[in-house]
Amino acid sequence: MFIPNLRLLPLALLSLLAMLGAGCKTTIEVPAMGSAEIVSDFESYTIRRVGFLPFLPLHSAQLGAADVSSIETSFHAEFSSGTPYDIVPLSAGDLSEIPQLEPFRKGTYAPEAIIAIRDRYRLDALLVGSVTARQVTPPLVLGAQMDLISCETGQTIWSADLLLDSSIAETRDALGVWAAEELGEEHAARMAMISPRKFAHFAAYQMARLL
Repeated sequence: MFIPNLRLLPLALLSLLAMLGAGCKTTIEVPAMGSAEIVSDFESYTIRRVGFLPFLPLHSAQLGAADVSSIETSFHAEFSSGTPYDIVPLSAGDLSEIPQLEPFRKGTYAPEAIIAIRDRYRLDALLVGSVTARQVTPPLVLGAQMDLISCETGQTIWSADLLLDSSIAETRDALGVWAAEELGEEHAARMAMISPRKFAHFAAYQMARLL
């Protein structure tokens, strides 16, 4: 009968823990920014494919098409990787034959437009995003608002707002943690403070976390 050497057990246990620990990456939680509202029966909706509509500039955010497209690209990438849904990007050309969807917070959308998009692209929901604030010279500012619209009911089932201002300490702190954890580049936090593209990436990450 095999009798274990009890004196070796602590060392073996430590070795096992070390091996397990080597496979685990210690990360710091990135502080969440923004706010979201979700309907109480959200879990009752079957959502697999989500159409991602072109972003619209609103309020004081005077942006050219290229600027909006750049922000839109960051948000699409983060919602694709950070949510459990199949995100389907829809261009202006894709929607050219469908009545324009004009977002109203907590409101409804034209049923005929939603049905047309749903049937054409086999979608369960639509993501409609708007740029609400933008400043591309330090201190950087980016605001966005997004709605998730059910193609079944035409109702807004999730809605989120985000306003990031790098002149605010809370934003800078969260940006610093995110840059170190997500980008992993030397001087990443400092670069994200002056790069509109990286700042938009951070905003997209924050918004996707809310869904």
